[in-house]
Amino acid sequence: MDIMRITCPECFAQFDVPDGAIKETGRKLRCGQCKYQWHQLPIPDEPPEIMEPPTKELETKISATYNDFETPPIPENSDIKASANIKTKSLPIGTIILVTLIITSIFGFIYGRPVIVAYAPSSSILYDKIGLHVPVPGEFLVIKNVGVWRENRGGMEVLAVKGELFNPSETTQEVPIIKGSEVDATGRVLATESFIPEAATLLPNETIKFEYQTPFPDEKTVSVIVTFSDEKRNSQYGY
Repeated sequence: MDIMRITCPECFAQFDVPDGAIKETGRKLRCGQCKYQWHQLPIPDEPPEIMEPPTKELETKISATYNDFETPPIPENSDIKASANIKTKSLPIGTIILVTLIITSIFGFIYGRPVIVAYAPSSSILYDKIGLHVPVPGEFLVIKNVGVWRENRGGMEVLAVKGELFNPSETTQEVPIIKGSEVDATGRVLATESFIPEAATLLPNETIKFEYQTPFPDEKTVSVIVTFSDEKRNSQYGY
């Protein structure tokens, strides 16, 4: 059985129909893909070299049958493969991922700055330059008059550290946890000890003293660096 290939003029879907299903006068078809309707004339096997206009008799037959809809021999839910050259424009997945990463990085840089500064203190300078200051523990307090010595208490050697905290600002400041780092002659940190001062806050121009001991200090310890820790106080009192 000969097959005729029909192309929808609207969506360009192609269908195979039996040869002879479309008579000389043509018939009205409906695309099973886009539902477009049109009048289809038979397709000759070899188009003539000279196209002659249709005769008056043929025009009369076409006019008489054009308005009568005929169900084409192509079922709407047919499993015949249709080729439609329709390209769906979509944003490349790589671009979507890149934009998402950029937005996430910006939000993380802004709202995660306390964590960033905690791991990289030098980044606070960058935040200050762009107007996003990140408060650091004890930034308005001064540690002064620090003294460190070794002593024997009850047959146990301890490393004693004492000093003073001063609030030079005009506002009351919270007192963070104090951190003492033992370092050797090369500046390498050997051990770290944290101490919670008794006072939770310091009034303007107020000074308090602090002191703590570390048992069994490392023999290579030559100095102690006293700074403020970013640890949270569990209570308002020291120990």
